[in-house]
Amino acid sequence: MHLLPFTRPLQVVLVALLAWAGSSGNSIAETTLAPPDLHLKAAIEKTLRNQQEKAIPAARAAREAEPQSRLAHWLEAQAILVQSGQFKGLSKNDQDLLKESEARLHRVPPGYLPRNILSFGRQLDIGRYLLLADLSVSRIYVFDISGSQPQMVREMYSSVGLAGAVKLREGDRRTPIGVYRLLKEIKNPRADGFLGDLAITLDYPNAEDRRAKRTGSGIWIHGVPHEVHVRPPRSSDGCLAVSNADMLALREYVDFAKTHIVIVPQAQWLSQETWAEESRKMLSAMDFPKGFGGNTGQAVFYISKDRPIVSIARQENRITRAYWAHGQRRSPLLIEEL
Repeated sequence: MHLLPFTRPLQVVLVALLAWAGSSGNSIAETTLAPPDLHLKAAIEKTLRNQQEKAIPAARAAREAEPQSRLAHWLEAQAILVQSGQFKGLSKNDQDLLKESEARLHRVPPGYLPRNILSFGRQLDIGRYLLLADLSVSRIYVFDISGSQPQMVREMYSSVGLAGAVKLREGDRRTPIGVYRLLKEIKNPRADGFLGDLAITLDYPNAEDRRAKRTGSGIWIHGVPHEVHVRPPRSSDGCLAVSNADMLALREYVDFAKTHIVIVPQAQWLSQETWAEESRKMLSAMDFPKGFGGNTGQAVFYISKDRPIVSIARQENRITRAYWAHGQRRSPLLIEEL
């Protein structure tokens, strides 16, 4: 038997992810993926299971759905080589495609919710949708927050900063973490087309970034050159880069100057019951002072253990974003008006 065209660490990742996802007792929800992403994921999984006869048509379907996908062409070619006994191994030029494959393996069991969204402020005027970017798996998730619980309606692959996270200063090629508003769109953001046809700007740096003396500017969500489907997982100057098709789709979920994106180093996924209990406990511990909308009248987000908890609330006729220290929550570290 020929070796699979993947490294052993990737095989271990797949087994762990499938076991974790299957532990929920539910089938995997794929309705949030665009067709090319769905076919790519299937091709990767079939290849890792050494099911080349199934991997080939899955990769071909991905290629037909998205002709610009290098990964689709590569997966089809590798599967054919393995099946024919001609596979000779991988080269350094394949590493970006291996990394993209690894990012595309991530699964969230249906109905699971991120611990990072503690409360989502249905009474606030912050748009119907909320975005969550998980930098650890190169994903952006779109949640409908108009109901009693957040509901994931879309997910997409996203490239992040070349140096990963967390952004500290101008030019470090890192993606920031925190809570940011999506301010406006820019059409044809770069004359040579490198950023695609559309970009959406973020209000980085926010007040907490400025307090911590983090510098930098021009952090956007944007597209990619027309001749490619996506860029490698780590390849931007700090922005979030998605496919041009995903960029157009994402635009439909954004209410400019209202919709927020929560960017975290790693999302923590919980069952609905566990999420509800965890959120209740954390919000009760917050003990928000009067005027901040209580525990249900505001949106509250957990970024990481070394970053303030962020809340968005209506105070009189204004919307504010406040930053709260862990363990000392009777008054915020600072407040900014949106």
